[in-house]
Amino acid sequence: MSEWLQMGVTGLSLGLMYALIAIGLTLIFGVMRIVQYAHGEMYMLGAFGLYYWHGALGLPYWPGVMVSAVAIFILGMLLQATLFRPLAGKNLLYSLAVSLGLVLIFASGGQLIFGTTTKGIPSAVTGGTLIGGAYISYERLLICAVSLLLIGALWLFLRFSRQGLALRAVAEDAQTAALYGVKTQRMHRLAFGLGSMLAAIAGGLMGSMLSIVPNMGFLATIKAFMIVIMGGLGSIPGALIGALLLGMIDSVVTTKISGDVALIACFVVIFLVLVLRPSGLFGQHWD
Repeated sequence: MSEWLQMGVTGLSLGLMYALIAIGLTLIFGVMRIVQYAHGEMYMLGAFGLYYWHGALGLPYWPGVMVSAVAIFILGMLLQATLFRPLAGKNLLYSLAVSLGLVLIFASGGQLIFGTTTKGIPSAVTGGTLIGGAYISYERLLICAVSLLLIGALWLFLRFSRQGLALRAVAEDAQTAALYGVKTQRMHRLAFGLGSMLAAIAGGLMGSMLSIVPNMGFLATIKAFMIVIMGGLGSIPGALIGALLLGMIDSVVTTKISGDVALIACFVVIFLVLVLRPSGLFGQHWD
């Protein structure tokens, strides 16, 4: 039982991290209808930003998370305004080509700037507690708490704030929203910035538990797309449920067998879901 409890907490923390990345990607696709394949690079940049702030310079951890998040938020808005804005309404292949170019630029540039040596971020908290015979680190509990807080804050923002309602309106029908005075391009920038920021925060939080390397964004992007497709394109609840499911599968199969088998198992689950529900678990909904 203690082993299963340990795997459950690990799976929950992984799932919530995946959820931050996938919800950010879902937000971008839902509002802009583009493929942002460089989303994992925002995750990578968030991790390196916090590493240099907290790990290299020794500055406080939580201000570093905020600084890194704000920097990537601004970067996301700039990328939308300069590269993705002209692609609005065009074939998805155009945005795919641009984002693949960004993957190469950020990954190659990261190797030149950050080097190829594996890095890590010192933990914000140390120690742990015994629950049901399983040792649960405070770090994992903190990751779970922060992730849930961010997801809850995003839900409240989308549900009740004026900007959040405008984002949902653009996601549902951009032309009708524009007729009612919603600035669609402004919402596109906001969605891109928020989505990128969520990925950056996930990278910073996971940086103390995983190795930080310039190509770490590739696997994050693959898993985020797996989750988004399984949950349903444009569905934030679907992204959350899909992320938690993949996090649990990842934890259990990695512990019992290996990480490579866990990745295969995740793909098998996605195939089964799409066979039974081609539109994903939740389809395209924003409620």
